[in-house]
Amino acid sequence: MLRLACAVFAAAAVLTACSSGVDTTRSVSARTTVAAPSSGADTGPVDPALTEAKLRAVDPCGLLDTRLLGDLGAPSGQPSGDPFQGCHATVSINGQQATISLTLGDAVPELDHDSIALAGLRVLEAKQDASCTDKAVTQASPSRAVVVRVDAKGSDPCGIGQRALTAVIARIRTAPPQLPAGGSVMAPIDPCGLVDPATIASLVGPQARLDSESLHDCAWRQNGMTLEVSTKISGNPAVPGFDKPPTPVDLGGVTGYQSDSSTSYPSCTVQWADRPLSGDRGEVVTVYVGNGQKTPGVDTCGHAVAAGKIVAAKLPKS
Repeated sequence: MLRLACAVFAAAAVLTACSSGVDTTRSVSARTTVAAPSSGADTGPVDPALTEAKLRAVDPCGLLDTRLLGDLGAPSGQPSGDPFQGCHATVSINGQQATISLTLGDAVPELDHDSIALAGLRVLEAKQDASCTDKAVTQASPSRAVVVRVDAKGSDPCGIGQRALTAVIARIRTAPPQLPAGGSVMAPIDPCGLVDPATIASLVGPQARLDSESLHDCAWRQNGMTLEVSTKISGNPAVPGFDKPPTPVDLGGVTGYQSDSSTSYPSCTVQWADRPLSGDRGEVVTVYVGNGQKTPGVDTCGHAVAAGKIVAAKLPKS
């Protein structure tokens, strides 16, 4: 698992990517079972409207609008979230409050499991008590899914989730709400394309394995070395946390903040806001380098700064 895959901002605690305790029990109502694809199956996107690039451009909170939520129940308040961690909203269904959470492009580690058929896609469904998670697989390699989680006491969370997911997929295929122009630097960008192969080979190794758990993170790993690039909505990277204050570093005209985290094994993080912060929060880019095998002579902070300069230079100037 990536270090940052479950970093969330305040309102996103219910989001699927970081939910815990969800088992793999399938709902018991009658559905068509779809076998997992064979090893020779096409691993690309199953629908041109559901490619990674298309999903990055979609506003998840725009999908959870009053029209969609009104078909499920009575909406309560405004949806809350962001392009990176997804969105959640509340509705009242038969007098009971339900929370609908939506994320776009999550990795699907249980891709080899059997699935149900929904909206023309393979959907992995897991139910636990009063919650249900439905993952509509959009591609197999790298695995991606549109994920709806429903938390609803006194109701049928899987039934609600299936209706919500079907409506979400239909909206994405026809007229998906787009992120506002200029509203985000990193949301539309593929983080896996921000570091060139030569740099990856130099900092990680010539046979580095690519690993990604969402549309907004990417890591390369080989022999204990890790280089990771990710983005999230977060606090000011210049503000000290529980460790010693971060060190300002020049990333080629962009000020980053370097934190050496070598308590367990040598590692270093460089972070910066890709545009001016609002209320001391904003879109923060993180470059992380870890030396898991404690290989001698590796300057993790030197590597992180070098990679940070490359990433910063490729980003649009806000």
